[in-house]
Amino acid sequence: WIVGFKPNLQLPDGKIPAVDVLHLHHGVWAVATRRDTTSPFFPERFVAAGEEKTALEFPEGYGYRYSPNDYWYLNYMIHNLWPKATKVWVTYDVDLVPADTPEAAALTPARPVWTDVQNGSAYPVFDALRDSGTEGTFTYPDQAPDPYAGGAPKNAWTADRDLVLVATGGHLHPGGLHTDLWLERGGAKAQLFSSI
Repeated sequence: WIVGFKPNLQLPDGKIPAVDVLHLHHGVWAVATRRDTTSPFFPERFVAAGEEKTALEFPEGYGYRYSPNDYWYLNYMIHNLWPKATKVWVTYDVDLVPADTPEAAALTPARPVWTDVQNGSAYPVFDALRDSGTEGTFTYPDQAPDPYAGGAPKNAWTADRDLVLVATGGHLHPGGLHTDLWLERGGAKAQLFSSI
């Protein structure tokens, strides 16, 4: 069982580069042998990080089931602000609980539920143009004209069963201020998470 996951970058000399010089702009780890909860066309996206170096640590009693038969892949982009090519490795430390231990018997499986502002798109982002929005801020999709081209919102998901939210995170590109997660039930809306 995976109970923690911490990604990073490492130079050939073992040092960690400063994020203002060389950084993992984004990295998404997925399991190709499983289907994604919110976008079944994709493999199951289970952890991600970016310039902010998001690390996953499950609350006690929860874990993500790992199998040696899983086929992982990594979709990543590295930004190099040095004036020359640089060798760098994407690293990740994984905290595991062996399946045959008493600790594992007490774990509840965590299921990744992935959302994006353009979930299901090959490049699920948006661009805010200078001077758009209100007083220097632009809230997507609220202030975007027809953000989903007349279709259903791609940033919403209807739960397919009772759920317990055990962890969440958000990723912003430079200039972004915060990501938010909302729950809507019975006409009432409540904010569950903000990265502020």
